[in-house]
Amino acid sequence: MKRKSVLPNFQNITQFCKVILLGMMVLGVIFSLNEFKLSRFFPIKVVRIYGIHHLDHQDIQNVLLPLVEQGFFAINVENIRDRLTQLPWVANSFVRRSWPDQLEIFIKEKTVLGLWNDRNLLSDAGELFFPDQETYPDFLPRLIGPDGMQMEMIHYFKAIDQLLKPIHVKIASLELTSASAWKVILTNGIILYIGHKDVLTRLSHFVKVYPKIIGDHAIDVEYIDLRYSNGVAVRWKPGDLTRMAGKNKYGKEAK
Repeated sequence: MKRKSVLPNFQNITQFCKVILLGMMVLGVIFSLNEFKLSRFFPIKVVRIYGIHHLDHQDIQNVLLPLVEQGFFAINVENIRDRLTQLPWVANSFVRRSWPDQLEIFIKEKTVLGLWNDRNLLSDAGELFFPDQETYPDFLPRLIGPDGMQMEMIHYFKAIDQLLKPIHVKIASLELTSASAWKVILTNGIILYIGHKDVLTRLSHFVKVYPKIIGDHAIDVEYIDLRYSNGVAVRWKPGDLTRMAGKNKYGKEAK
């Protein structure tokens, strides 16, 4: 017997491909309709935000409104997180859905250390940022210094702030001058000239003698010079009795 050759039925294959293509199109339409229905029948009704202290609520609302309209299942939490992180105050954020209609947002704001060169805010991580001035904290110490020296100034700011705790004052202004010398203004109005050598050692000595040479008379002090090797010099405001405590016994000029 002769074998019959079996040839592919191209017509059937074409019909099969058409059916597959049509099926994919139908599935695509169904998927799109489901997405629409899901966003319509499972909308986000409650948005809870935690960790806000300085952020402007209107800024957050402007970011969230277009994104939460996608509904519970379609909402992209990573996209929301990325958009929130672009806000000046936001250091990090975490976003999660909570069944059946809630969105929870946890925000970690940047910890502001002070006002850098009267222009930007400086975070404790050394980042400069510029949010709306209406969101600034009430008390901001001023940090004045060359651009690029933020991390060094943060180091000295924290160290000096720690040393000042026993005399119950804080830093109102910390300046690193063009001559690399340190100048501190305290919250009680006293100005300290520390120089550029042994900064923390000199300040530690000042704190120890502060109760004896200043005590309750901080209001009468114009400035205190710590740039002497074995003492300090106090400049009293005009009209007060001269009280030069701990001055360099050799009378040399401060270096």
